[in-house]
Amino acid sequence: MKFSLLAVPGAAPGDEILGAENGKERTFKISEYKGRYLVIVFYHGDWECQEYLQAFSDLQDKFRSVKAEVVGCSTDSTKVHQCWIKTDREDGGFSGKLKLALWSDPSGSLASQYDLYDEEENQCLDGVVIIDDEGIVRHAMTTSLECGDTANNSLEMVRMLKVYKVDDIDSKKSKPVVSPTKIDPAQLEKDWDISRDPELLKVLDIAKRLGQKQPPQMVYKPKNPTFDLLPTRIRRLVNPKASLKSCSASLQRNLAGFGPSGDVSVNQRLQIENIMKKVMGVAYMPEDLTGNYTSLVNLNQREQTKMLEGGVFTLTGDAWMKEPGAVQWTEGKGVFVNNYENFVLWVNLADQLKLVSTATGQDIKYVLLRLQKAAVRIEEAIKSCQQKGFTTNNNGFAHGKKGVYGTGFEISFTLELPGFQEAGRAELDKARANLNLKIEPEGFGACTFSVVVTQSPDDSEHEIATKSVETVDKLWKMDLELQSRFGIKQTRGLF
Repeated sequence: MKFSLLAVPGAAPGDEILGAENGKERTFKISEYKGRYLVIVFYHGDWECQEYLQAFSDLQDKFRSVKAEVVGCSTDSTKVHQCWIKTDREDGGFSGKLKLALWSDPSGSLASQYDLYDEEENQCLDGVVIIDDEGIVRHAMTTSLECGDTANNSLEMVRMLKVYKVDDIDSKKSKPVVSPTKIDPAQLEKDWDISRDPELLKVLDIAKRLGQKQPPQMVYKPKNPTFDLLPTRIRRLVNPKASLKSCSASLQRNLAGFGPSGDVSVNQRLQIENIMKKVMGVAYMPEDLTGNYTSLVNLNQREQTKMLEGGVFTLTGDAWMKEPGAVQWTEGKGVFVNNYENFVLWVNLADQLKLVSTATGQDIKYVLLRLQKAAVRIEEAIKSCQQKGFTTNNNGFAHGKKGVYGTGFEISFTLELPGFQEAGRAELDKARANLNLKIEPEGFGACTFSVVVTQSPDDSEHEIATKSVETVDKLWKMDLELQSRFGIKQTRGLF
């Protein structure tokens, strides 16, 4: 059992600490706040506590009106703090308008002195410490209250503590008290029945349960599925170290009320096409997602081929559609491409919608941030057009793509594998089986392949993204070993 060493009331511990304030890095001291109350808001991490800190930031002026100052503190570095503050609010930041200084406690040395540090997770616990104008700790707590209630209650607590002052701490030290009753230890032990000792019973209960079959794990399925990769989680992912030509991420979706796939009537296809033309307009989409929609049926064969052999369709893996007869371009089928040519929305193919975000190189986080923004904005715009959003079922999002399950989510990487090309098909098949991958040749060159991780039904979007990155890195390292074995000049990478 860990006992608290924090005295409340007691002198506030803590030395100098780095932090960020008004876009600059500087050193802070608790002693510099003497004459004012200091409220330290400990939180578990940047990008994950926007609402928590925003609640305190909104009340900072009220705290200052009662001569108190609020600061935040986490284990994140000052550079991360500054980046988080500058990030747009819609992407989980504060658009540069946070009214709090953010302290950086990477080792947890300050938080641990206030019993607000989790050593296993290497992060601060969410909690509030109030230090009065004499540098005395008057209040320290963790709470399960809502963010706004925590901020409001902290403000009220400061006001209350200002009314009820603490006298000199040294004068309040109590003298040892001697009990007037004499206790005979032998008499106590005589009637002590250790078989009812709570700690002993707890140990016996654990021993009894050892070896028993573990109950089945409960898997939480949200009633209304969403693309469960928020910007905060995406930014915490790690980009592949493999030397990639490109990476893409896609979502399969269908509109509620129009069935679970793209197999709909001509009239319904035209309705869906008109809805999406409106949805992808400048009235609903941010600048980086605006672009042009093309109905492929209105183009002749030559125009279709010219359009579909463009660079963006090569990156998304859709250039095969340029071949005559590969797709029957009937009414209602088309494609939207944004102005930056890194986002594509297919309409009325195998599914009614296919969202694809892509980029050259290995920055999958950049790709996923764009895809997440597009998924959220498109669904919001669809609902604004008096529609019900996306079609769902008990497994998640309803769609017709095999091997993708309820998320409708897939990540694809394109890279050169000259080592496997030299080793032959048997070595590549072995890698497919061992790494649980789908590896297919691409049209970039003889040794260029697309790589997709094989999913399981219970995989979340975060698990798919994590497995995809880890597995493509393993495949690339295997190829480097093969290149070395066959004397091939190795491809460049980040290792």
